[in-house]
Amino acid sequence: MSEKASHTPMDHQTGGSADDDRARKLRQKRIGDQLRRLYDEVTEESVPEEFLNLLEQADNSKNKQ
Repeated sequence: MSEKASHTPMDHQTGGSADDDRARKLRQKRIGDQLRRLYDEVTEESVPEEFLNLLEQADNSKNKQ
């Protein structure tokens, strides 16, 4: 494998064109926005009743010790 082929685009942080920098920043912003949206959705979900029961059982068994 040639040395050139072994490098990924992220290996070269400097020397890119302004268009490359803008494209990279736009990609990073999109990824960040999608991750924030996913995080917000997950934090709004309710905790399943079965899981709450397990937590209560664990607390009760710890208190008995």
